[in-house]
Amino acid sequence: MANDSKSVEVHKLLLKISKQNKHKDFYNYLKTTEIISIDSRLDNKISLQFFIVKTIIGQQVSVSAASSIWKKVEIFLENKNNNISLEALANCGLSRPKAKYIHGVINNRELQSTSKKTLQAMQDQKLSEFFLKIKGIGPWTLGIIKMFYLGHLDTYLSGDLGIKKRALYFFKDSHYMGEDYSPYRTYLCLYLWQSLSINLD
Repeated sequence: MANDSKSVEVHKLLLKISKQNKHKDFYNYLKTTEIISIDSRLDNKISLQFFIVKTIIGQQVSVSAASSIWKKVEIFLENKNNNISLEALANCGLSRPKAKYIHGVINNRELQSTSKKTLQAMQDQKLSEFFLKIKGIGPWTLGIIKMFYLGHLDTYLSGDLGIKKRALYFFKDSHYMGEDYSPYRTYLCLYLWQSLSINLD
């Protein structure tokens, strides 16, 4: 269980909000589940480009498959002597479209030259303009970057299938945007994802 003061404080706040809004099922879930720490989920050990590559690999595949492919791609990319071609990336287990996206990300000079600090200072609109022009990065991937690379606390992934499923269960609305839980919607998403590991039906 997370014991940092921020995580405990936010958990208490989410309990209060869920009670005020009569989200009874979510309130009961929060009372019994493990407290989540966002800091423990931030990926501070890899570059922005590698983070994006890892996230693109994780799109629409199982966690185990994504982990296996990412390990191969990471080893390949870290070898500076390798020629990073589409064919070489595909040989790591990537589909042709993903190999093309990753090839573009690795060779994107703007990504290479932009610091995390600069990105963290950008407003949401600027971040969208910066990232969504890059092939392979859509709203879901941008949301993951904001959550787990930049550490934003108020990001809600409305297009995520797991989030939709649990929003329908807890809030009776698959199109729920989590407004009640702002400015901590990233935590909301983490708790919704965490609830997928148990049978609530």
